[in-house]
Amino acid sequence: MTRVPPVTVVRAATAVRTALQSLTRRMVPPEVGLLELASGFMATHVVYAAAKLGIADVLADGSLSADEIAAEVGSDPDATHRLLRAGAMFGIFTERSDGHYGLSALGRRLRSGTPGSMLPVVLMLGDPQYQGPWGRLTHSIETGRPAVEVAPGKQLWDYLDEFPAFAATFNDAMTCLTDLDWPAVAAAYDFTPYSTIADIGGGHGQLLALMLGAAPKSKGVLQERESLVGAAEAHLREAAILDRCRIDSGSFFETAPSDADLYVMRRVIHDYDDDQAIAILSNVRRHMPRGSTLLLLDSVVPPGSAPHFAKAIDLDMLIFVGGRERTERQFGSLLDRAGFRLTRVVATVSTISLIEAVPGR
Repeated sequence: MTRVPPVTVVRAATAVRTALQSLTRRMVPPEVGLLELASGFMATHVVYAAAKLGIADVLADGSLSADEIAAEVGSDPDATHRLLRAGAMFGIFTERSDGHYGLSALGRRLRSGTPGSMLPVVLMLGDPQYQGPWGRLTHSIETGRPAVEVAPGKQLWDYLDEFPAFAATFNDAMTCLTDLDWPAVAAAYDFTPYSTIADIGGGHGQLLALMLGAAPKSKGVLQERESLVGAAEAHLREAAILDRCRIDSGSFFETAPSDADLYVMRRVIHDYDDDQAIAILSNVRRHMPRGSTLLLLDSVVPPGSAPHFAKAIDLDMLIFVGGRERTERQFGSLLDRAGFRLTRVVATVSTISLIEAVPGR
């Protein structure tokens, strides 16, 4: 298990980093700072192109020239040199005086199948199917509606069902982000007291696998859409915990397991507006036995001007699904209206918090 520093230490480091970033912006004229900010999309596409071509895997054993890299990935040598040069400027590659390129600490996280790899997330963030709706953010701000209603003209979940290639990219990214959050979650919450843990809307089952790894005497239930059941079964089998799990297919608007004592939803509620979120929570509440606990793993927006990544992801939710990130007070209101009583909110060293509640009436 990765060692996790105390939350207070991470908060202090974040405050210092924020102050340094603010100082950096003030060191250039405002028009230059704004130009740099508005040009941020270039970094996204440089990193995505490098990831899509698999350049990090080619450089796994050491530095190579642009021509050698191009030969390995099947790209144009001159254009590859220009991509590598830009990538070095953005910090994912190192550039030697002899024209050879290597991997920086950031670039090593683009390797496939390695601990700490962020490759699936980068492939999702740079995918045209993801970038397109962000280009229509103005529509969402003007109307308060998801940009995906304009193009591709359907809800995200229907879109994922129709386009399995992007759905695979999306689900791989969600699994990767689960791994990223897990050390912080495990350091903040004890899963061992629970005999049966239900992961509602748990995707491929990566979070359930991690929770059962932390609670070896517990059993698990994964609830997901029918289209994901096969992939989830394969993932849980690979994790060697399928014999401790049951997979239930069905909508969390309509059904939920009735035999668990801990019900977990990771980044589910932020996908929905208040009415839909209350409908989901109310449905889960109806199926929860007496004495059980609800645990939401979601970002909590801090008050005021305090920096937090949730303030950007909030727009992601608006664009794609019409959902939102919420403050602690907003979570408390949702839970109360769905028949729960908020018991505590546990901050972690990641962007995720643990929102614990019990049936209230």
